[in-house]
Amino acid sequence: MITETPTTHEPVGGDGLLLAIALAVVLVVTAEAAFVAVGGYLAMVATIVLALAATVAVILALLRTIDADG
Repeated sequence: MITETPTTHEPVGGDGLLLAIALAVVLVVTAEAAFVAVGGYLAMVATIVLALAATVAVILALLRTIDADG
């Protein structure tokens, strides 16, 4: 008979990846709410820059997770 050892399944990337994605979402939504409240050009530029930075941060976190997993 072949016996298999039980394996535990942990999320890839752990809590750090989940934290990075959640933080990016919260920051972008907060900035968009501030843009709607203020409505100026400077707020619009800051919102776009924050959204791009959050996107880059999530992509880098995912790439780091993929590299560490393999």
